[in-house]
Amino acid sequence: MKLQYLILLCALPVQALAACAFDTNLKPFHVARSSLVDTADLPAPEVEEVSFTRGLGGGAVCDQLGFLTVKLRWPRGDYDLEDIGFEYRVVRGEAPEGLVPQGPVVASSIRGRRTEHQLTWVDGPPAEQQPLRLLLELRAVTADGWRGPPVQFRVGAMP
Repeated sequence: MKLQYLILLCALPVQALAACAFDTNLKPFHVARSSLVDTADLPAPEVEEVSFTRGLGGGAVCDQLGFLTVKLRWPRGDYDLEDIGFEYRVVRGEAPEGLVPQGPVVASSIRGRRTEHQLTWVDGPPAEQQPLRLLLELRAVTADGWRGPPVQFRVGAMP
């Protein structure tokens, strides 16, 4: 019986065994309106820290991924962090495909007034990587379609 399980395990596709378990910790944030409406009543999030790691280009599947971590702090006020989504937009530079989420997102874990967004993209080996120099904009979004003022932050070195 053990031999049958071993043969079955060996027959599994190599891709299934080598799949990368890392992914973004973000999920889509549902907004009731199709277009967002700007308001000054919703505060801007505070970006506490931004860091990124480029792909290593090794043999493992995860070695091809780049990681961007954005640590946020939500100001005190009328809205709780659990009720807020976030919208990213590239202001300057060229983001790698898949780095910037399409539409508002929310992190899967929130600690009080703090949260951390983990964005990933296929970065490839170092010899094929393009310089990462971005100015990104981040806005808070409510479920009923209100969007607060933006906060901008840099990723990499900007000229």
